[in-house]
Amino acid sequence: MNKQFDLFQKMKIKEVCENISRMTYAYINPDTKQPTVVPSKHYKDILDQPVEVLVNDQVKKQFLNIMFKQMKTLKEEEPILFNETLLLMDLNKTPDSLELNEEAALKITATELVESERTQKKKFHLVDNAYLDSYEATKNDSELMAQIFKEQQNDRVYSVELDEMEMEKPKSKGGKKNDLQH
Repeated sequence: MNKQFDLFQKMKIKEVCENISRMTYAYINPDTKQPTVVPSKHYKDILDQPVEVLVNDQVKKQFLNIMFKQMKTLKEEEPILFNETLLLMDLNKTPDSLELNEEAALKITATELVESERTQKKKFHLVDNAYLDSYEATKNDSELMAQIFKEQQNDRVYSVELDEMEMEKPKSKGGKKNDLQH
């Protein structure tokens, strides 16, 4: 059974862009209750550009995933030690540099954090609310997002993220080059 993607692969860029524009128009924005208008020229400008493969961005994303999983595991296995570590980092201190009263204060404060998280559940935040508010405001600032994407568009270089499988493909023995070699 053919899928839309199979048809797209056989089309010329102009046809692809026109069809993507139609699909985008069919999306009704839940805020404005209006169709989303993006001219096919926008897609053509993107698809006609040379591609710069940025492996570095993909590596950073993978590294962030690894760090996130490790920290989440540490937090689940040793919540008090996890919070003590965060407090030490915030205080710019090392465990070896603490006085006896600082060690006691650290343990008590970390225990309070664990208890607060347990009782407050989703209302609990380690990060200051001002930063969380800033994140939400930035994420929802359509003018800022438009400015960021306009700057990217002005650069006229679009990046493609490679998944793990593509990054690990070895060069085939038949002399053909893999996707990362040019």
